[in-house]
Amino acid sequence: MRALVFLAAGLLGIAAWAGLRRSRASPSTSQRMPAGAADEVALVDQPLDPVRVETSNRAATERLWVLAFAAPSQSQASDVVNRRVRDNVVAMLQVDILDPKYFPRRPALMPQLMQAVNDPRAAAEKLSRIVSHDPVLTSDVLRLANSGLYRMSPAPIETIQRAIVVCGVDALRGMLAAAMLRPVFKATSKNFPRLPRMLWERTERAARAAELYAAAIDPADRFEAQLAVLLNALGPLVVYSAALDVYSRNPHFPPSADLCVELISEWAPRMSRHIARDWQTSPRLLAALEQSPAEPLYVAREVGELFGTLSLLESQTVIARDERLELLTEAGLPLDLSSNIWAGLTGSA
Repeated sequence: MRALVFLAAGLLGIAAWAGLRRSRASPSTSQRMPAGAADEVALVDQPLDPVRVETSNRAATERLWVLAFAAPSQSQASDVVNRRVRDNVVAMLQVDILDPKYFPRRPALMPQLMQAVNDPRAAAEKLSRIVSHDPVLTSDVLRLANSGLYRMSPAPIETIQRAIVVCGVDALRGMLAAAMLRPVFKATSKNFPRLPRMLWERTERAARAAELYAAAIDPADRFEAQLAVLLNALGPLVVYSAALDVYSRNPHFPPSADLCVELISEWAPRMSRHIARDWQTSPRLLAALEQSPAEPLYVAREVGELFGTLSLLESQTVIARDERLELLTEAGLPLDLSSNIWAGLTGSA
């Protein structure tokens, strides 16, 4: 999982830039948003209740973990074995300096991308030129731009320059961050191989939903809202990797899905915050990973994850439309806002 030090560290550099970007005079809303987005998402003045959003998000996320760790019936581990596994995993995570093999390295293109996005007059041209030098990155960005999450026109997007014109620079920044992080979420050959794939599918959807929510609340937060979701996705992956390490060193221990769900629910948020602090990310992004109801990015992350999880669960027929609507209502989301975000994710009401 060495691919997990390099990528996430680069996101912190973006976070530092994002704080600087907010302090500058920002362009008009129509300039910041992709074509057509201003018509699709109505601005919202009434703040959401963070507690209600968090409660609904937690309930949906627990369903996701259960689905992701589903596995054929295996021999049940004893309480003694589960306790040993848990103690070993906790010992690996409860340290001041986390093992580097669990985290991604900084992407080689990140410094150039940082310079490009800091120059708004030349951002589109520089981003297009820099990304085009990496065929794999280009392919992933164009895949996202043509996916149902971002595609805004019937004609396919075949170049980065076209993606910038159609989706907007802010959207492209989020797609770039996602594309650089995607290789980290690779499935293993055994022991709950569904988790990385499903976590990444949820993360892509959640990042887009967080962006759509931010566009309705404060368009200047669109990129940072996506970063908050991407950063928070690293925590579950770190816990998962630590658990796999313990099981690989003890092949006679039967893996326990229940124990893995418990460990991720308890330790993933701590790992995300630990990573963010180690990377010296901005106070706003760190607050978005903590229970900081006064921080709009915290609510944007929770809303994004809620929508991302529900859309994945519904696509897997784990929940029905009525249950999804019930959870969104319990979260306190206005119907118009909820419908617009859902349509942006799935193309349906």
